[in-house]
Amino acid sequence: MSTDTLERPQVSNTVVASHFPTLFMMREYANCAGLNQRLERLMLRLEKETTNIAPASTNIGGYHSDTTLFSRQEVEIVALRDLVLAALQEYVPKFLEANCYAPPTKLNPLIWGWGINMRAGDINFQHVHPDAKVSGVYYVSVPSPPQGALAEEGAIMFVDPRPRAHMNRVQNQITEITVNPKAGIMILFPAYYEHAVIPFRGVGVRTCIAFNANF
Repeated sequence: MSTDTLERPQVSNTVVASHFPTLFMMREYANCAGLNQRLERLMLRLEKETTNIAPASTNIGGYHSDTTLFSRQEVEIVALRDLVLAALQEYVPKFLEANCYAPPTKLNPLIWGWGINMRAGDINFQHVHPDAKVSGVYYVSVPSPPQGALAEEGAIMFVDPRPRAHMNRVQNQITEITVNPKAGIMILFPAYYEHAVIPFRGVGVRTCIAFNANF
């Protein structure tokens, strides 16, 4: 029998890190009822007066304005555009820090937006925004769910953006995250982050303003 002994290696250092993070930001606004009421009225009027481009988008049903909404001069649009730009000023540096070895300089964000009215059963199926770097949405009005509604109804769903993460899944692995919207909330995320809107039931119009940013 061998009498050799082997010294057991001891841990000298351990590093646990997250690689390629997906940066998500959610901001909630107070005292926004007046803004939301004006935006809601505007969106319902535009639905009657302008072309619905939903058939050419990821929407099935509902109303989708054109993408020049932020060029309008109504007080409520100007106010919302300012909120979006302020949110981007906070989000974009963190987004660049998480994704770039040397953040670019002289950024001048270009933004564009569109409004969406959805009713019970309307769908916005899974998609990304390939012509942008950052995307986001501001919720104007969100109908109350009917009794017995599932928690996910009407939520925005985000799908794990790592292309191989769905391969040979671990039991109970999380591959989708849902966020339940409410009026006065803005969220921002990378434009490559796949997302969809789960249909809801009930009475009312779910109105939001979506937007993209390039820089």
